[in-house]
Parts: sequence; C-alpha cells; structure tokens
Amino acid sequence: MKSQSIIGIVLGSALGVALCFGIALGLFHLVQPTMHARPQFIAQGAVANQAPAPLIWDDLFQQMPVEKACTQQEAVTLRGPQVAAKEYTVSGPFTHANLSVYLIHGADTMKVQRVLTLEQGLTRNLAVVHETGTGQLTIDNLGATPLFIQAGDIIKGGTQDRVLPYDMLVPPLAQRQPIQALCVEQGRSRPRGNEISTSFGSSTEQLPGQKLKVAASRQSQGDVWNGVALLQSNLSRNAGGSVKSAQSSTSLQLTLENQRVQQAIETYLDKLFQTPDGKNDAIGFAVAVNGRIQSADVYASSSLFQELWPKLLKSSAVAALAERTDGRTFESPSTKSLQSFLAATETGQCFQQQVSPATLVLRTEGQSLVFDTCDIGQGNLVLHRSVLAK
Repeated sequence: MKSQSIIGIVLGSALGVALCFGIALGLFHLVQPTMHARPQFIAQGAVANQAPAPLIWDDLFQQMPVEKACTQQEAVTLRGPQVAAKEYTVSGPFTHANLSVYLIHGADTMKVQRVLTLEQGLTRNLAVVHETGTGQLTIDNLGATPLFIQAGDIIKGGTQDRVLPYDMLVPPLAQRQPIQALCVEQGRSRPRGNEISTSFGSSTEQLPGQKLKVAASRQSQGDVWNGVALLQSNLSRNAGGSVKSAQSSTSLQLTLENQRVQQAIETYLDKLFQTPDGKNDAIGFAVAVNGRIQSADVYASSSLFQELWPKLLKSSAVAALAERTDGRTFESPSTKSLQSFLAATETGQCFQQQVSPATLVLRTEGQSLVFDTCDIGQGNLVLHRSVLAK
C-alpha cells in the first residue's frame, strides 16, 4: 500500500475519533429568543392573515444553566398538570418470549395542544437537524406545531449518527435551536454513501435497552460506545450472524436496520403491536425483559403515546432480543410489582434544569431515575415522564 494511502487512512481515523471526543466534551449553549416576550405556541391548524416571523435564537447564555437541587415540595410546586403515579391503573402483562409490556392508563392532561414528534417532523420536511461537527447540533422547526424530541431518539446521517440524550420541546418556527447529542457511531467524519452530511435525514429508531438509556441520560459517551458494542455483539449472537454494516461497522442505526435484526424481532412485533388498540385511556407503557422491570414511559395524552408506540415497541423488542437466552424462561413481574415500581418515583433527591426556553426538566434520583419533562408554554404541564430502573 502506498504511503499516501496509509497517511490518508490514519488521518481519516484520527478525525473521526477527534470528532467523537469533541461531541462528548462539547458544551451545550442554551439560547433564548431575540424577542423579549416568551414565544407563544401556535395551535395545530391555526390560520393567520400573516405568517409570524421566525424565532431566531442567539447565544445570550454561553452554557446551559446548571442543574440545581430542589426539595420534593419545590418539585411538586414546579410540576404542572399530570396524572399522579398513585392514580395510574395498569393492565397486563402482555408477553412474548422474554419481553413483557404493560399498559398504563389514566386521564389526558393535554386536551387541546398538540405536538409533532421528531420522526414526523423529519418525514414531513417540517424539521431540519443541522450537523455542526460538535456535540451541539442545531434544529429548525419549520411547522406551526411544537416539535417534541424524546430522550433516546436516534438521528441518522450527518458526519456520524447521533442519539439525543434528553427530552426537549422546539417551538414553532424556531431556527437553529441548539440540541446536545452523543455519538452512536465511531470513526466516521465524512458523508456515508449518498447521504447528505450537513444534516440528518431521519429519526426512525429509539435507543434500545435500560443500560444504554441510563448511559445517555448521564451523558457518558464512553458508556454509550461500550453499550453499542455490547448490543451489537449480543444481537449478532441471537440473530444468527453479524449485524454490523459493511458501510459502517460501528453504526447502531445501521445495525438496527440490519435484515437479521428485523427478521428476529418480527415475532415480538406481531404478538405485541396491537396491545394498545382501542384503549383510548392508555397514556403509557412499562417494559420488563427477562423478568425484570426496565423502564416506564407516561405521556400527557393517549394520542401522543399511540403515535410513539411503534417506535417504542421496536426499541423494546431489540432490547429483548439482545438479552434473550435460549432455553431459559422467566416469570413476568406482577402488576402489583409494577405499581410499586411506579409509586417509588415519587421519592428521592430532586433536581431542576431548564434545558431550553420552552422546556423544564425535573430529575428525581431514588430507587429509580425519573425525568419529568415540563412544557413551560403550558404552565409546566408534564408532557412526558420517563422512569429508568437503576
């Protein structure tokens, strides 16, 4: 091999590693609207005589405000409308192989306001996520509806596939709003195939498994990389062969798209996909793998949960496939055990952090890790509660 080729390969690899470390260490810049008034959300379908001016965000703050400790009572005061854990009703388990899901039932707290998921926004060309070459990407919301980013959303493209580690609301017409990201692909710092490297084309996948989700929530790039490598290894073992892509062997996104993985999770999807059908009071679900409760997600409306369900179920099926042990059977946790798990979310050390001008996140660290994503524009309505077993 010619020395010039060797030098090129070495430099390319070094750039990829440097980019990932830049992402892991990059500072997230919080921005605020250039107008003084808090931006008002525009209801879906609203018609105006004149289109409002786009919201341009500038760097009035150089860093995201530091997370601050707060008391349980302060957290209660900060939270807006939500269904309390003690008011949940639970149905299930609905089980296939080593995966059990449970539906969480309750009243809608978001009656009128609608949100667009990140997947919907990218599919409909109403959102653009821009590559910046750092751990701080930017996003445009081109639509008239708030855009909801959920922790664990994977975005494909750019110069490396990324995962977005926390929930965020992006107001209508916001431009270049910063969002933090972590790598779920190592070594690439250039376009892949025919993809556009200046932006991200889709967000069809969610980060699978409790351990990877916890690593992302802790914003630990090293643990995310290690978790991706372990997941790929486990999936290869249980899917009947390597699930790494020849295009990029480290890409979690391409692994999740692998035909072996798709075929191996098909039975999970066939058995469980229709679980929430016709259950208009289902506002969330919980997951147990190998007889252990892993997580729960509760939303402000049944319609938002139903919209996210296919993506959430697929992520759960991938996690179950990775942890499957042939020949072993597991007993599904009882609904009483799940209710105890959910009730424990009300206790622990509390923290608050405004992660964007539209979003306040309350974290409770106790027996589990709980994140309440509050919509500032709707009186801190709790749009999403995420519960991760520790």
